[in-house]
Amino acid sequence: MAKGRVVFYEDPPPRTQAPPRSVYTARARRRRRGARRLLFALAALVLAAAVGYVIWYTRPAEGENLPDPDREQVEEGVKPEDAALTAGTVSASDGRIVVAIDPGHGGVNPSIGAEDFGSEANGLQESEITLATARALYDLLASDERFAPMLTADGTEYLKPSERGAAAKAAGAQLFLSIHLNYDTGGATSGFECYAAPPYLSTNAESVRFGELLAASFSQMGLRLRGTTGVRYLYYDANDNKQIYESTDTTIRWDPTFTVLSSCGCPAVLCEEGFISNAGDMALLAGDDGCQAAAQCYYDCICTYFNLT
Repeated sequence: MAKGRVVFYEDPPPRTQAPPRSVYTARARRRRRGARRLLFALAALVLAAAVGYVIWYTRPAEGENLPDPDREQVEEGVKPEDAALTAGTVSASDGRIVVAIDPGHGGVNPSIGAEDFGSEANGLQESEITLATARALYDLLASDERFAPMLTADGTEYLKPSERGAAAKAAGAQLFLSIHLNYDTGGATSGFECYAAPPYLSTNAESVRFGELLAASFSQMGLRLRGTTGVRYLYYDANDNKQIYESTDTTIRWDPTFTVLSSCGCPAVLCEEGFISNAGDMALLAGDDGCQAAAQCYYDCICTYFNLT
């Protein structure tokens, strides 16, 4: 006989004989385990439903035009050590504060083979309004001897976000402001929002502080604030899908953000100051008066940011 493990089987009790108490105990244990598993499954379903609701509730409303990857597509993330300048650094040779003003869009974009007007609605072009606002802000800062403003673009030549950010960094900018307008196909969506350098950048705290000043100023101007405070973060996932979080969410996420925010080397905010498709927003922001009023808001906030009176 071959050697092997010997297993002894006991004969089952006769059918007429009542099962021993241990059998009842085992059955009770199995029932309790089954009940616990059912409770765990129900709890998991409730938790999944709650998470799904939170994601659905906090997602951007359908039809709203959030920043478009084709307009400000990020090229790659930048680690904190690549963004070391702070608001306290003055690098202008004559001691003035360098502020970079970035007018959204303008110039012939080779990726679309046409002039980059940005969003358009009701005879208005985003690139015209943002450039007029940027120039008005430039004039206000240039007339103040404490500042040395620069424009990252003049509307005649298309420059990639990385090029505009690099130009600001090369100039020793201590603050970077990118000006944009939002768009919604329905025309009803309105309001101000801005995107600060996210938590993985060392410029995050100062960027949020500047963004909060801007949100408060544009709110006083008559624009409603979008989101919790009007200040948000935007990331792109591996599939270039936009992921938007409120600035109150300080979770470190290493997904890339807007290139201009991560490449300029200083505290930076990208503003969607209103909706070009909304008549109420444009009554406040478009035209000579609107652009000048927005520029004044930016100027006042810049002065407050640098603790200047």
